[in-house]
Amino acid sequence: MKRNISLILFLLCASILYAQNIESFVRNQIATYPQLRLLDIYKSSFQDYMGAEHLVSNRQSVEAYLDEELKTTTLDELLPWYAEPCGTEGRYIRVSIRTIKENILSKEALLDAFIRSANQDKRPTVNEWKEKWQEMMLSIDRMHLNLPHYDEDKQFIERTLSEGKYAISHSPEYREAYRPHYRIIARDIFNKEIKPLINKSMIVRIAEIEVHPQYLEDYLRAAKNVGAESVKHEPGVICIFPMQMKEDKNQIRIIEIYRSQTAYESHLKTEHFLTYKQGTLHMVKSLRLLDQIPLDADSMGFIFRKMNLEK
Repeated sequence: MKRNISLILFLLCASILYAQNIESFVRNQIATYPQLRLLDIYKSSFQDYMGAEHLVSNRQSVEAYLDEELKTTTLDELLPWYAEPCGTEGRYIRVSIRTIKENILSKEALLDAFIRSANQDKRPTVNEWKEKWQEMMLSIDRMHLNLPHYDEDKQFIERTLSEGKYAISHSPEYREAYRPHYRIIARDIFNKEIKPLINKSMIVRIAEIEVHPQYLEDYLRAAKNVGAESVKHEPGVICIFPMQMKEDKNQIRIIEIYRSQTAYESHLKTEHFLTYKQGTLHMVKSLRLLDQIPLDADSMGFIFRKMNLEK
């Protein structure tokens, strides 16, 4: 009897945690992509469960399609991230073609990883995925989301699955707002081959600055402004976070995180940085730039995501 009760409690707790995981995923997607629809939540979810939409047998046609995307897409049009986990479990990762355009990955590296990911495993059946999605929808419906075309999208997904299909496109609103250009990579391949190259490209540094006391207030305003403008307007700037030491108010520390060398070089040419640099040269008594090696780059995304969700 006690064993049965324990089993029931375990299953109940597991169910609650699973629902919380779905809710966290959905709310994060809405916070990141305010223009999305239920179709886009579904797409990330089936990519997480099923992987790429079809097996790849013709490398030449897949490469030609990628070449066309690279040719017709500018960096300004692309989403700011290099990689984003799919769904609630991240079995597969969306890797942006931004990684190629910023010379983080070669075209061949991304293409090979994509093809092997698409062909490496036996896919779950559509019926298996249908049951999984229906289970997810129980939690999503309880969230009472105010998404556009919610009922229409829900019915469309149900029809698609009832026809023995599962793959759909992003919604028109999502495509217009975010211009998604990525390839789906299996997590094991991503962690082994792609992720180290992305982490290696990142620039993390701490700027140690001492300010002349008579210019302190003016400098603080300038530092705060350049940090805010950089993060707001530059996809390649993850963080510029100025701080003032408690023990010595004239000592400033700035945490700087850039996605890549390309992003950093682009930052140095922006109007807001040049205004800051030229306007504060006479205010700065000393400056040291100390490059850092992240010990746990994986946690970085969770830190910023957590801050976003807690707003």
